[in-house]
Amino acid sequence: MKKTGVLILGCFLVCSSLLGCSKTSESDVNTKEVKWYSSEEKAFNEAKKERSDIQDIIGESKYYENEKVVIYTINDKSNVGVGTATITQKNNKVSWEVNNNPAIIQQPKGNTDVSYEFKTTSGKKYELYAGTPTGSNMKIETKTDTEITPHIDKEHNIFYYLSPIPSD
Repeated sequence: MKKTGVLILGCFLVCSSLLGCSKTSESDVNTKEVKWYSSEEKAFNEAKKERSDIQDIIGESKYYENEKVVIYTINDKSNVGVGTATITQKNNKVSWEVNNNPAIIQQPKGNTDVSYEFKTTSGKKYELYAGTPTGSNMKIETKTDTEITPHIDKEHNIFYYLSPIPSD
C-alpha cells in the first residue's frame, strides 16, 4: 500500500513538472517582440524594408479599439498579390504586424480570385475577398451577403472587400 502511494505521488510530480515546463516553453515560443514607430508611414516603410515585395497600401478599415486592418499589394517578379496587416495604436506610437502570408491573384499562368479568413493582433476575425475585376460595376458574393460591390484599385487592377466576422 505504501509503495502504491509513493508511486502515485511520483507520477503526479513528474506529470506536474512536465506540464509546467511545456506551458512555459509554449508561451516563450509564442512571444514576439512588437516594434513601435512614431507614425503609420514609418511603420509601413519598415515593413517594406523587411519584406521587399510589399508595394502599396490599397485599402484600410477604420480604427476600432486602437486597431485597424490595412490591405497591401505585393509584386514578386511577375506575380501580383494582396496581404493584410494590423496597425495597432498605443501611447502615440503604432505597430505593424502582418496577419498572414499574402495571396497571389495575378500571375503569367492566369488570374485567380481569393478569399481567406484571418485574425488581427487582438484576435478580431475578418475575411478578405480579392481578385482581378471583371468590370467597373462588378458584384461578388460573400459568406453573409450577395451582390456586394467590392472596392476596385485601378492602379493595380485589383478588387478587394474586407468583411468583419462576428465573434462567437
